[in-house]
Amino acid sequence: MHIEKLSLYIIAMNEEKRIARTLESAKNLVDEIVVVDSGSTDRTEEISRSYGARVIFHEWESVGHQVKFAEEQCSHDWVLRLDADEVIPESLAQEISAAKSHGDKDGYIFPIGEVFPGMKHANRWVKHYMQIRLYNRRAWTMSGKPGHDAVVRLRDNASCGKFRNFIDHYSFISIGQVIGKYNLESQRLADRAVSQGRDYSPFRMLGCSTLEFLKFYVLGRYFLLGWWGFIHSVNVSFLRFLKFAKFYEHYHKDYE
Repeated sequence: MHIEKLSLYIIAMNEEKRIARTLESAKNLVDEIVVVDSGSTDRTEEISRSYGARVIFHEWESVGHQVKFAEEQCSHDWVLRLDADEVIPESLAQEISAAKSHGDKDGYIFPIGEVFPGMKHANRWVKHYMQIRLYNRRAWTMSGKPGHDAVVRLRDNASCGKFRNFIDHYSFISIGQVIGKYNLESQRLADRAVSQGRDYSPFRMLGCSTLEFLKFYVLGRYFLLGWWGFIHSVNVSFLRFLKFAKFYEHYHKDYE
């Protein structure tokens, strides 16, 4: 057996609408579930415990800090990370099971794609992102850097494989939820840029939304997802604009 024991860790905050589907998709693949909650006021903790999860409160600092803390709470060397709005479809579960039985890598990259209302699974031809989500903590680990949720090598010879099937990312609840999330995220991005001493020109606000829209809708092929792809591309482009606008605001506001 390549992976004898496997821990799943999830960071969450008010995810009662989505976390059950996430846990249901992974429960038969793992030996331990760790949910690190940053102060939910809904049924997130209750639902998590119903799946046998160990729920731990940890105050939010940044995504980088949160995933690093969650990783450190796991009991086993091998860990699987999921977000509370991600689901493992059966095809991917089979790949994970095969890797557990006779894999030969220290970590595995997952393709992760957006799923919108009316879709059954992520479309592999649309822009998606890739992350190591299943790994041996003796070879790979979360960096713990503010705003970063990627793993880094602990050993120069740490090996990495790649799965073919996607994690389905159900990030969308409503347009209002997306706008609220992007409002918070743009503030975090602006604050991080300030803390890093960045010097963005206000001219970055000009055209950034259009360029970001074209990047997603055309180059990222979100047009394949119909109107939801159009809506998502507009929202993401607005997030880009808000980042630079809030950075400008930080240095030019005349109020507290």
